[in-house]
Amino acid sequence: MRKKLIQIVHIGKKQLGIDDESWQALLYQQFYQTSTKNVSYINLLQLVKLLQQKGAKIRLPRCANHPLTPIHRKLWATWQTMADKGLIADGSSKALENYVNRLLPETYGAWIQMSPTHVATVLETLKQWNKRIGN
Repeated sequence: MRKKLIQIVHIGKKQLGIDDESWQALLYQQFYQTSTKNVSYINLLQLVKLLQQKGAKIRLPRCANHPLTPIHRKLWATWQTMADKGLIADGSSKALENYVNRLLPETYGAWIQMSPTHVATVLETLKQWNKRIGN
């Protein structure tokens, strides 16, 4: 799915006639990245929508419109709750991705693409973390 989104983004870039220097500036301004391959899955979705607003005739794949399974939504909600409580400094998707990659290096990549089993493992570690803190 990630590769498909990157292809769609590059089609939009070509349609809009954006040169490489301007493209890198746009990516850096929006996502603090200079290459599409370093942009997270969720930010790729945002990038497609941004290109659409600028006039590109591209569409998200149907399965990208609702990419989160119920257990993925639970993980995201737990992460956001912990950020709201101040238990973690950064409640962003990228921070969650970094946490997941430290916890489960064999699943390196976007947390949104993890299997439900891996998501459950990460979710349990967050629950234990909450329990240790006393919340």
